[in-house]
Amino acid sequence: MTIKLVELEVCSRTTAGNLRYSATFGDGLNVLAAPNSFGKSTFLQAVIYALGLEGMFSAGRKPPFGPAMLSVADFPDGTRGRVRESWVTLTVANSHGHVLRSKRFVVSDEIDNFLVQTWQARSYGALHEARRVDMFVRQPGSAARELGFHHELARFIGWNLPMVPGFNSAEVSLYVECLFPLFYVEQKSGWSGVTPRMPTYLRIRDMLRRSVEFILGLSTLDRLRAVAALRAEEDSLRTSWQLCVQRASEAADTMQARLSFLSENPVTPARHQDAVAEVFANGQWVPLQSVIEPWRERLRHLESSTLIPAGQRTDTARAELTTAEGELRKLGASLRLITEQLNLVRNDVDLLASRLASLNAEREKLLDLRKLQRMGSGLEIAAISDDSCPTCGQSLDGREVGTGVAADIDQSLLENEAEKSTLESVRDAASQRLNSLDRDRRAVESLINDSRQRVRHLRDELAGPSASPSKAQVQEQVQLASTIDQGVRILDFIEDANELLREMADKWQDVRDRMRDLGDNAASPEDQAIVARFQQSFREQLADYGLRSIPPNEISIDPETLLPVNDGMELAFDLTMAISASDMIRTKWAYYVALFEAARVSSRGQHAKLLIFDEPRQQETDRGSLSEFVKRLSSGAAAGCQIIYATSEDPRELQQVLQNVPYSMLPASGSHLLAPQ
Repeated sequence: MTIKLVELEVCSRTTAGNLRYSATFGDGLNVLAAPNSFGKSTFLQAVIYALGLEGMFSAGRKPPFGPAMLSVADFPDGTRGRVRESWVTLTVANSHGHVLRSKRFVVSDEIDNFLVQTWQARSYGALHEARRVDMFVRQPGSAARELGFHHELARFIGWNLPMVPGFNSAEVSLYVECLFPLFYVEQKSGWSGVTPRMPTYLRIRDMLRRSVEFILGLSTLDRLRAVAALRAEEDSLRTSWQLCVQRASEAADTMQARLSFLSENPVTPARHQDAVAEVFANGQWVPLQSVIEPWRERLRHLESSTLIPAGQRTDTARAELTTAEGELRKLGASLRLITEQLNLVRNDVDLLASRLASLNAEREKLLDLRKLQRMGSGLEIAAISDDSCPTCGQSLDGREVGTGVAADIDQSLLENEAEKSTLESVRDAASQRLNSLDRDRRAVESLINDSRQRVRHLRDELAGPSASPSKAQVQEQVQLASTIDQGVRILDFIEDANELLREMADKWQDVRDRMRDLGDNAASPEDQAIVARFQQSFREQLADYGLRSIPPNEISIDPETLLPVNDGMELAFDLTMAISASDMIRTKWAYYVALFEAARVSSRGQHAKLLIFDEPRQQETDRGSLSEFVKRLSSGAAAGCQIIYATSEDPRELQQVLQNVPYSMLPASGSHLLAPQ
């Protein structure tokens, strides 16, 4: 996994002429001794911009350049020209020797700066034959889609970027912008702390830790991937389970049946019970399976009997009508009772919701009062000690309060939470009761409709011609056949659903077992060795650089956060802790180089083998420390890391630091890097 800078070209076409800068990079330590800080920043920003990585410093969309690339450019002869068009072209290579050239416009009337023109070839010499492919960057999908530039850049480098936990329980990609802050320290804000400045707008939890884990190749990310895959499998099973339950419930609803023992969420086989379809009959819920056979027996009796003319069964019809009307009255009474219970339960639910809303409002008031109290206010005494308790609303005089003393704010908050928890439980139970009564109401209404239809047919039969067939018998036979057919279909559907749910219960158990087998978050022996190497290199450098504020052996890399800590506290510039600003710079040098060295010896390390330092001599760090740092960079360059050391310090002092160190000098002549073409 390597990205090596090969060639950079920066161009600005103005009304007064063209400006251009080009540079060819060496393999090891590259030094840019810029004539001024502005030109140096343009050089480094061009590298970052060509890779579409300016988002690691800002969520803004404005290109990170000065006027010479954006608006107006000053020429050495004193003339000034308005920028008509400007662009950056960067060529990089990977560990296989393949090359990628990217061209991105900064100012253009025709081409958006979110578009990246790319060419790829197996060698630098073959680039002129390569076909141009246009891609996009800093747009939705640029890290995931085929034509997204960062998707292609990660593939070119050789990174398989993992999905990591984001905020709001989302899984998001570990974007390229999360990794490059560990390879590049820019001058403006990069040296303001020990650890890198990370782009939090990408909404990744523990972004720095996940990035360091990826670069070091720690197995904790493998565990995260496995956990993420299992959670995705859980979500898929949960969705399939709930869909199966929904379809089974909808099938039962077609004949106003209900399903018992059916869990709405996945359960293990030990807790799973087959669903049972029940129908409302004779004033109670009975299994559908138990009434199918009596219905069939009644249908067979009707089918085997000869239809009797209405006139020959007048007495029987009158008796059946009396019975049917009695059943209709009983069902009506049952419906009225259920409706009354429904109304009562609905009122209870509404009252509980109102009380919960009051409790929430009261809790917010109590929290505000506690905040004021901690700030030193005494206003809460009057607010709490008036005639009624702010939580329960009862009078606070001695007649109704045993102690005669009102509860304080903390006690009121505890009582508020306890009451809220109790009311939520009662509300949930009431909601379940409401659903059950609603199901009963629909079942009774269905029976009432059937009973009314039978009463109507019996009355028509008694009022109709004596020679006509009995409408009641015909209607009962047709309705019974239809009900049996519908019931059988529902039973078959429920049986299929039960079989599917049993299979999913087994899969759910398997997922839970695999999740448990992943164990805790403890580091593997290999991970511990990698972190130990990280810490060893870090401490060695701190000693070589002359850290004075804290003994180097008292600083360590926290295995949980992978950040430098001292006495259990994250290392930072803090006057109260007597950690000097120059020692913070030394610590930052050590952290970046140690990360590369630890990743290099890791069998799964994924460092890009690129380090860019913009003005590394900060806070007037002494020359001796800087010389040791450059020597360490030289060792890293010899180990295969390409290093860009950009500075605008005095050339003579720079030469002293670079003595006996192999390096390549990048072109930087004149007062500005951009020169007339």
